[in-house]
Amino acid sequence: MIAWLKGKKTYIVAGLMVVVALIQTITGEMGIAQFFMSEHVTTLIEAAGLGTLRAGIAKNS
Repeated sequence: MIAWLKGKKTYIVAGLMVVVALIQTITGEMGIAQFFMSEHVTTLIEAAGLGTLRAGIAKNS
């Protein structure tokens, strides 16, 4: 694995999850209420949790 990726892969995945959810929301035809009731919010929360988990592991190592 490339040395500069060490410890950053999880952040990259979480960032990509956010980008995908936002792109799907922007290109879709839904209002703000429909957005908050959709699976896109779940994806954003999962991405935030993944990033937080990785930060916690890095801090305790």
